[in-house]
Amino acid sequence: MSSSTPQPHRTPPLDSLRELAPGAEVVYVRANPRGWIQGELLAAYTWPQHQGEAFVPLSRATFPDDAHHTAVKIGEFLNDWRHLPVVGMLHASDDAYTYHVTLAPPPWSLAVGDPQ
Repeated sequence: MSSSTPQPHRTPPLDSLRELAPGAEVVYVRANPRGWIQGELLAAYTWPQHQGEAFVPLSRATFPDDAHHTAVKIGEFLNDWRHLPVVGMLHASDDAYTYHVTLAPPPWSLAVGDPQ
């Protein structure tokens, strides 16, 4: 028998956000709750090496150039999937809801012997 490292579980709904910010493990998005199609990618990060350290921002250059495509993708994601456990609301107002979306678990949560 050969041993192999299991691949991280891929969640198709999250793939649409992964496409918007390749390499991101955490994204912040905002959308208008009266018309979810009006979405915006606010920031994209990778996890720090150690728990408790600050997120590592991705370069803005990795964000897509097509703002309309980005708005639609984020809006569709929030309309359909904002209740996933990896999506947390950060702020709500009459004009916009801001969410934190975990696209990949932090490296320290995958430590050997860590219950999942």
